[in-house]
Amino acid sequence: MLVTNNTLLNILVPNDNKVLKEALKEADSKTLEQLVKNNSGSVNDVLKDLFDNLKNGTKSNSTIENILKNSTIFKEMGNFSSSLSSMLENITNGDKNPTLEKFKPILENFLKNIKDMDANTLKEQLKNSGVFLESKMALNSNPNIKIENILNQIQNLIKDLNTPQAKQVNELISKLLQNPNNSSNNPANLASLKTLTSALQNLSNSLSTPQTQNLSTLVNQLQNFVDKGTLVESKIENASNPQNLQTKETTNPLLKESLTAPLKENLNPQTTLQTKENINLQTKELLGQLKNEIIQNPILQNKNIMPLLENLLKADNLFAKNENLSTLLSQNNITTFTSNFASNLNPLLTQLKQDLESLNPNDHNLQNHVMKLVEKIETIIKELSDPNLQKNDNTNIKDDMKSVLLKMQDELSSKTDTKSQELSKQIDKLITQIDYQQLLSVTSNSNSVYLPFLWDMLEDGNISMKKTEEEKFYCQINLTLKDFGKVDLMLALYDKNKLDLTVYAQRDHFKTAIRDNMQQLKIALNSVDLIPVNIKLLDLKEENESTDKPTQAYINNSYSQNLNSSSVDIRV
Repeated sequence: MLVTNNTLLNILVPNDNKVLKEALKEADSKTLEQLVKNNSGSVNDVLKDLFDNLKNGTKSNSTIENILKNSTIFKEMGNFSSSLSSMLENITNGDKNPTLEKFKPILENFLKNIKDMDANTLKEQLKNSGVFLESKMALNSNPNIKIENILNQIQNLIKDLNTPQAKQVNELISKLLQNPNNSSNNPANLASLKTLTSALQNLSNSLSTPQTQNLSTLVNQLQNFVDKGTLVESKIENASNPQNLQTKETTNPLLKESLTAPLKENLNPQTTLQTKENINLQTKELLGQLKNEIIQNPILQNKNIMPLLENLLKADNLFAKNENLSTLLSQNNITTFTSNFASNLNPLLTQLKQDLESLNPNDHNLQNHVMKLVEKIETIIKELSDPNLQKNDNTNIKDDMKSVLLKMQDELSSKTDTKSQELSKQIDKLITQIDYQQLLSVTSNSNSVYLPFLWDMLEDGNISMKKTEEEKFYCQINLTLKDFGKVDLMLALYDKNKLDLTVYAQRDHFKTAIRDNMQQLKIALNSVDLIPVNIKLLDLKEENESTDKPTQAYINNSYSQNLNSSSVDIRV
C-alpha cells in the first residue's frame, strides 16, 4: 500500500478524534453505530481512522472488511446517483452559483439513465466513478509504468534461457528500458513493441520440441472448435422450443425490454445448421491431422489418445451423444455443461494437453506465461494505435467523479453563505460514499463500486469484481429495488465465455418473473456469445434468519479461493 502527500487525497488524512481512535481499537459494528449516534464521530471520521488502521497495520483487512459490510452506518449512506442528482438540482435552482456552474456539464454527463447502458457506457461510468482516481494518478505520474512492469516480468521469466531467440528478446527489452525517449506516445516505441511481440512469439515457438510444435498448434485449433461448437449448441438448445420464445408478461417494462431485445435477433435456423455442419466437417479434418501427427511421432503415442481419436473419427455427427465413448470417459473430467460436442471432444483435448505438458513441463509452463504477456503487450499496442484512446491522462483525471467533487469542495471551502454550506455537506457525503467503496476494494481484494446509473427503481446498489490467476472472473451485484426488494447476483466467468449465475431474490413476484423469463435470459446471454452453464434462483433470507447471507456464501465458496485484485491500486 503506497502513501502519497497529494492534496487530492486530503479525505484520507487521519483525523484527530481521540475518542473515536480509542474506540476503534476494539470496535465492532454495534459499537461504531452507537458512537455515530452519540455524535462521538461521523461516518467520515470512522472511514478516516479505518484507512489509518489499514495503513499502519493495526487492523487486518478481514476485520475492516467485516466492519464495512456489517455496520448499518455504511448501509444508510444512500444511493450515490440519486444524491448526485439532488446536488445538481441545488446547484441549478435558485440563484446560480458561477463558481460551480463550470462543473455542471461533467456532473450531467455522469448521470446516465440505466436504460441507455451498453458495454462502452458501463466501462466509462465505472472508470470515472472516482473509485480508481488514485490508480489513475499513479499511472499519470509515470505513463510508462505499465509497459516497464511487463518488460521486467519478461526479462525475469527468460533470464535462465540461453537461446538466440531469448537473447534477441533481451536486447529489445534493454533498448526499450534504456531509451530516454521511451514515451507511450512515441511512434518509435510503438514500432519497437510490435517487433518485441514478434520476437516473443518466435521465442514461444522455440520452446516446443520439434516433435510437439505441430501438435501444439493443432491442439489450440481443436480448443477453438470446441469453444465455437459449444456456443452454437447452447444457442440451439435455448432457442429450440417455439413456446419458449414467447415472453411472458412482466409488470416491469425495463425487465421486459431487456429480456425481449435479444429475441428480435433470434437465431436463423438455416444459418445455424450450416454453422454446425461446417464445425463438424472442419473438426473431423482436424482430428485426421492429429491422428497423422501422432502416428508419425512415436513419442506422442499413448494408450489413451488413439482409442479416443478412432471413436471420434467414426462418428458421423460430433454434436450427437457418442455412446461408444462412455467406457473411455470414466477417467476424464468432463464439463458439467450438457453440450454433446464438448463432452465428446473434451476427453481427447484434456489428454493431449496433459501429454504436451508431460513431454516438456518446464518449457510448457514458461510458454504459457510468455503468451499471456504477449497478449498484454498486444493490448497496449492497440491502445497506442487508437487515436481515440490517446487522450491526455489529465483529461481522464479531470472527468473523474472524485476529482470533480474534491475540486468543488475546494471552491466552496471559503464560502460562508447557507447554500454553499449545504452544498459542501452534500459533496462531503458523496466523497464519503466513494471512500467507502475504495476502502472496501482494498480490504476485500476486489474492485468494489456503487452502481453509477440513474434508475428510478434503484434504492441502493454496488458491484464487486474479482479475478483469479487462472483467468476466472467473479462478480457480485447487490441491489435493493423499490418493487422487488433485495436482489443479489453472483456471477462466475471462466473458459473465456462460460457463465455460472446464481440469483438470490427476496420477493416472490420477482422470482416468478425470473422463472417465467428464464429462457429469454439464456438467449440474451447467448446473444453476447456467453454460454449459461448453470443458472440458479434461490431465496434471499432475511438477515435475522440463521443462514449464510449470499455475500458470505460467495466469499466462502470455491470461486473465491486465491483471488487477486484486478488492477486495484488505491493509495492511502
